[in-house]
Amino acid sequence: MQPDSLRAVLDSVFAGPAYRWVERPEPLGQLRRWLSGLAGWLNGLRDHNPLGYRLLMLVLLVVLVAILVHAAWVLVRTIRPAPAAPDAPPIRAARRDRDWYGREASRLAAQGRFVEAMQADFLGLVLALEAARLVQYHPAKTPREYAREPALTPGLRVGLGELVGALYRYGFARRPCGPQEYDAFHRRVMEEGRAAPH
Repeated sequence: MQPDSLRAVLDSVFAGPAYRWVERPEPLGQLRRWLSGLAGWLNGLRDHNPLGYRLLMLVLLVVLVAILVHAAWVLVRTIRPAPAAPDAPPIRAARRDRDWYGREASRLAAQGRFVEAMQADFLGLVLALEAARLVQYHPAKTPREYAREPALTPGLRVGLGELVGALYRYGFARRPCGPQEYDAFHRRVMEEGRAAPH
């Protein structure tokens, strides 16, 4: 075999993908190199300047102790209950019944907060329906769940479902809501409240 043909065969074999030298990237390679450089620098400092090395280790130890003491102090302050006021009267929340929600809806509507007024109106209606034993009020229930209560009459179920749809359009889909939309919603709430058996 001629040297040229041997070289050609070797070149073709070593040109294959198995013999290509590719440097694979290491995700933590930079961090590893940095830590290796830091360890080398610390070893050099320890060998050439033992006093400087000891002072550096002492400063790092003091910083570590300060961090641990601060963490313990924050933990103790977080866990320890706040001191109670000695003669503070108990705070009583206003009773939130249908009348309260009606007043709240009027107040919010007067401030131009129509979506919130709709929500207060709806909760007032739910409490009225609960008084008529048609729904079971629970603060975790969604408006849609109230419209599906089994004790509702078919007419009330449809009316409540339409109110829920309007509430979702304005409250969650963020459709524009002004005084006209609120007034129409409020009238429907009043109608449904009157339609509920007492």
